[in-house]
Order: sequence, then C-alpha cells, then structure tokens
Amino acid sequence: MTRQMMRRPLAWFGAVVGGACLLLGALAAQAQERAQEREVGAESRTALTVTIYNRDLGLVRDIRRIDFEAGENVLALGDVSRLLRPETLALEGEGLSLLDQSFAFDLLSPQRILEKSLGETVWIVRSHPQTGEETEVEAELLSVAGGVVLRIGERIETGNASGSAAGGRIAFRGVPEGLRRAPALVARLESEQAGARDLAIQYLTGGLTWQADYRAEINAAEDRLDLTGLVTLTNASGAAYPDARVRLVAGEVNQAGVSPLQRGATAMMAEAMAPAPGMAARTAGDQHLYEVPRPVSLADRETKQVLLLESRGIPVEKEFRFEELVQAQGGPEEVGPVSAAVVFRFDNDAAAGGPGQPLPGGIVRVYQPGGTKDGGGGVDGGGTPVFTGEDRIGHTPEGEEVRLAIARAFDVTGRSRITAYERLSNKSYRTAQVITLANAKDEAVQVKVVGHLPPGWRMLEESQPHAAETANRIAWTLDVPAGGEAELTYRVQVTRP
Repeated sequence: MTRQMMRRPLAWFGAVVGGACLLLGALAAQAQERAQEREVGAESRTALTVTIYNRDLGLVRDIRRIDFEAGENVLALGDVSRLLRPETLALEGEGLSLLDQSFAFDLLSPQRILEKSLGETVWIVRSHPQTGEETEVEAELLSVAGGVVLRIGERIETGNASGSAAGGRIAFRGVPEGLRRAPALVARLESEQAGARDLAIQYLTGGLTWQADYRAEINAAEDRLDLTGLVTLTNASGAAYPDARVRLVAGEVNQAGVSPLQRGATAMMAEAMAPAPGMAARTAGDQHLYEVPRPVSLADRETKQVLLLESRGIPVEKEFRFEELVQAQGGPEEVGPVSAAVVFRFDNDAAAGGPGQPLPGGIVRVYQPGGTKDGGGGVDGGGTPVFTGEDRIGHTPEGEEVRLAIARAFDVTGRSRITAYERLSNKSYRTAQVITLANAKDEAVQVKVVGHLPPGWRMLEESQPHAAETANRIAWTLDVPAGGEAELTYRVQVTRP
C-alpha cells in the first residue's frame, strides 16, 4: 500500500469526525435553545376577563403580548390561579402552534428543598454563641422522613423536620431544579415567524365565587320600598385579577365529576325610580350573564362588593300569612296558637314600578323606620332605620313576583281545630276545620290563610269563598278587627286517584 493510499482513509476519517462534531454541536445548541425557558408575567398582560359563577368556579381569559422567536418557544406563564384546572387550559394565538403544555405547581418551600436535595451535598452553618462567627460543615443529606438525617464525616446526625440539624441550619448549593416561586403554565409553542403577537390563555379555576345581597328599605306607610343590590365577589384562587372585565353568571351549571353545585306605573312613578347605572343583564345559554360596567381589581384572598342595581319607590304590599293551620291532608287535631308570617310582595316588572330586570338569587335584608328620630329624619322622615328581617330569593326572572317572608307577627296569631272526620272508603274521606285568628294590634289587619290540599279535593262548605293560588293551593283572606278575632270554617271531601 502506498503512502498516498494510506492518507485517503485518514482524510475520510477526519472529515467524518469533523462533520459528526459539527452535527453534535448543532444538535447540542438546538437542545440548549429548546431548554431555555422564558418567564412571562402579568406585566405583558393587555386584557383580562374573569367570568364568575355562583359557587367556586370561574373562567379566566388572559391576553398577553409576547415577543416570539421564529421556531420553538418555551414560555413559563406566571401570575395564574393556583386552583387552575389543567384539563381546561386552552392557548390561542395567530401564527402559533401548540407543541405541549403543562401546569407546574411544585412550589418552593423548606420541605420541598429538602426532598429535592436527597443524596446531595449540603452545609451545616453554625454560629459561635459568643462571637456570632459562622462556620460551615459539609454533609450529605440522607433522609427527610420525619426529620433530617445527615452524614457528617464518619458520623450520622439527625435534626428536626424544619431543616435544623447538628446545632445549626442547613444551607444548599442553590434552588433545586423544577421548584418554582409560584405556579406557572409551561407551554412549548412553534411560531411561524419572529415578532410580537397576542397569546390568549383561557382556563377554568376554583376559588372564585359571587353572590347577590340586597338591601330593601320600606317606608313608614309600608307601601313603597327602595331596593339596592350589591354583588359580593370572593377570590380565594391564589391569583390577583387587576383591572379585570368581570362578568357574572346567574344560574346553575353542571360539572361532571364534581359534587353538585349547590344547585302599569304612571310617568311620575317611573321618573321617581331614578335608576342608577348598574349591570346590564343578558342571557348566556339558559343562564343570565351580568356585565360589571367598569373594570374591577380583585386581589387574592379578598372580598369586594360592587353595585348591581338601585331601584326606588317600588310599590309593595304587606301580608300577614298562615300556611300551617289548614290540615285537610291529615295531621294533629289542634294547631296553635302560632304567629302569622310577615310577608312583603312586589312585582319585578318595570311597568308596575318594579326593578324590571332579572334578579340573581341572594339574601334580601329588610329595614324599616324605627321608633326614635335621627337628626336627619330617617327613612321617609320616620325613625332611625332598624333591621326587621331577611329572606333568600331564588333567581327571579323579569315579570315574576318577589315574596319576602321576614318575620313573625306575635300580635297576630291563629289556631285551628278539626271538628269532623269521616272515612267514606279506602280512597275517600271528609274533614272539617275551624280556624280562629286573633289580632292584638290597635288597628284592623287583613290576614291570608293558605291551605295545601291533596289531589282529588272538593270543597263542600266554607264560611267565605277561597281563591286558588295553584291547582292544590288555595287561600282565604280575612279581615280581623283591632283587638278582636275572626273565624273561618270549611268542609272538604278528598278522593284519591
């Protein structure tokens, strides 16, 4: 073999090795480039919308302006909810393709640093009791199960679970890989070209709730009320939502695999309503969606109230009501004496002077003028307002009646007694009752007695006519004189199907 012939294999081998080195270098550079992660926080946010449902559920849509590089980008999107549901995460952006995404919530804490440093070299930092001078001793971290176990030279030493050991504190080389100060969405995205563009982040989260609370102020004549509705927002999601567009959904939504969600006026009157700027309501599917008209900043672990509605001069009717005296379905022979329920009723109808908009379910607290004067004359020139009771209303559509049972009137009482019972067959019987109402007030009152009758009922006799509220619910209205009594008698036959 000639020398020239020997050089060719060596030249070829050198070229191969050189090419391989270049290829490995390029691959290493690409791998390093892929491994580089950029943090993208709230400072890049351009828009934020938070839709809150009634119980422990929110939908967050977060728009961020990000400078993308052509090709692969690895982003750690911070300032997100700690209670984010990863399976609901969606990322969208023009010219962007999602390669993979994850929710990283392995957070920095003393215990996690210890667990991540098992088998690593750490240092025990001791302070001199007199001089305060610190010294360091190298150790190997062997275990953190119920306490710290260290190998220091030839000895095994233990300490407590908080990281104190061997008469000092434990110091680490750095933050172990994978631990984060706060939760982050880690997304690997392919960008068609370099440049700034919007990335939309959307997800469902727990920790967000809202409820409606109402204040009803009734005038001294008890024929008008002023209704103020406030929305109470609560954020326990682990993230803040500054200057957010907030939307509220009134209505039940089902979550699979989650415990059931704790499912005509005159022109003068209309002018007196003076509605304040509140929330606009519209439908979203079978629920009502309320838009808060101004941005809301909601900090983590904060409860905040915003105005829902304000409606003044609503016509209201007061009613004394008994629903436990009629025993046509069987029951005790005698009932009472019991106090009448005090109920205020108004129509949620703008044409009748009411609010005229869907009312989310919530608690209505009622205030009425008290017996003492405040310097400003109180409500409607009466006494200082006092709290007289509260009731919870359900989601009330426009046009429906609102009933507020707020108290018991102890000076309006009733009692009932079964006077006859006759069984006609296995399916049929007749019964009769006498109901006596007493009024200890110094003025006459009107009282409504409500009966819930079984299917197949037929009225045989009654001392005064009833009105039907539903097919099987009837009501008698009686006038009871001041300091006097009124009596109602009836006889009914029931034939069960």
